[in-house]
Amino acid sequence: MRRTTSLSEILFFCVLNFILIQNCSEPSGTDKEKKENPTQLSLSDFESATTCKGCHPTHYDEWKGSMHAYAFVDPLNTKMRSDLSIKVGKETLGGFCLQCHSPIAVLTGNTEMGFDRGNADPIVMEGITCDVCHLMEKASPTAVGEAEYHFDVTSGKRYANLDQPVKSAFHKTESKEVFSKSEICLPCHDLINQNGVEAEITFTEWERSPYKSWDIECQGCHMETYSGKAAVNGPERPFLHRHDFVGVDVSLLDDFPNQEKQRQQIEKLLKTALEMEVNVPSSINPDSVLKVDVKVKNTLTGHDVPSSVTFVRQVWLEVSVSSGGDTIYKSGFFDANGDLKDGHSVLEPGADPNLVIFQSALFNGGSSADVFTADSIYIGSIAPLEVKKAQYSIFVPQSIGSELTVNVRLRFRAIPPYILRDIDESFVKKIPVFDMEAFATIVEVI
Repeated sequence: MRRTTSLSEILFFCVLNFILIQNCSEPSGTDKEKKENPTQLSLSDFESATTCKGCHPTHYDEWKGSMHAYAFVDPLNTKMRSDLSIKVGKETLGGFCLQCHSPIAVLTGNTEMGFDRGNADPIVMEGITCDVCHLMEKASPTAVGEAEYHFDVTSGKRYANLDQPVKSAFHKTESKEVFSKSEICLPCHDLINQNGVEAEITFTEWERSPYKSWDIECQGCHMETYSGKAAVNGPERPFLHRHDFVGVDVSLLDDFPNQEKQRQQIEKLLKTALEMEVNVPSSINPDSVLKVDVKVKNTLTGHDVPSSVTFVRQVWLEVSVSSGGDTIYKSGFFDANGDLKDGHSVLEPGADPNLVIFQSALFNGGSSADVFTADSIYIGSIAPLEVKKAQYSIFVPQSIGSELTVNVRLRFRAIPPYILRDIDESFVKKIPVFDMEAFATIVEVI
């Protein structure tokens, strides 16, 4: 009999809620007791990724520098979980956060390891390790604030989308098409909170977009294909999926592997995420108003940009107009702390009223709220195929020079400094700012 493990009701900064564990048929006797016992799965049911490395070194090397491998050791997640445990108590918190940052900890009843990383079992620290995906025999059926992991820990099989898998002495392999579908990503990439607010819904964004009907799946961008061997003694295959799981987050830890490679992959991904169109006149009279019109188009991405924690991520326009060495206009620049000059800036709050930022905001009763208590959300992200427009009106003084230089950049940052400073000041410099698009032109003053 295979065990079906059901996960429900997690409300987290990054994913789902609490835990129920089921079997796929009604058990009896001690089996029924196991069903009702959240520790029915044990740590020994899961193999370490280092074991998989022996036969799958390429996939292992890709995974070890991924955000899947980083999920449990992420200091941002650790800090948030610690703060929440103080706020609501460890018992109430339960498997919160860990349910997707280390599902094995939750499914084996080891949530306490989430509070004490130093004593956590190595398999727990691996976060989204190989077996979290490859023991899953079918996908979760729901796109709301529940998720089900259907783990088969008794047959000795591993599941993947692999034609004619080669026999292995270590495990049996069964090919399942679902591993090429977005649904396999659902358990940890959708969050609707207790008030029904669609807070972090990357999967739902994709599901509602034309990309689903076009059969363009998550794996197409986040697990690119290449030719090679799935296993050291396996055949050469024309299509293998990378296991870097490239997204937009970077490691805050100095000793985390593949960091430069990771940043290069993020930059490549972001360069193909949005398109920007800028229109300005070729000439202008002094003592008049220069209009800079900008369109940002999500014609390239199968979900919103930004996605996931859209109330944290920052996508914004940086605009400057200068003449010679004098800047006559700028918006989208940082204060001395590295923060944008919006309401989160400590040094210059609200000093950039023309800031155009594609960021969401959470509210409860009209006041700012967190993801747990929010009863409404302002959606500032750009949906698939959506176009958002901005216009800047810039006064050109009589005493200006003979030409103006107009620069516009579409920029991205995964986590702003004001959040990182609350964890560790040294983390601020570790989050890069990526330029997604750039435009520059000269306007003649006549």
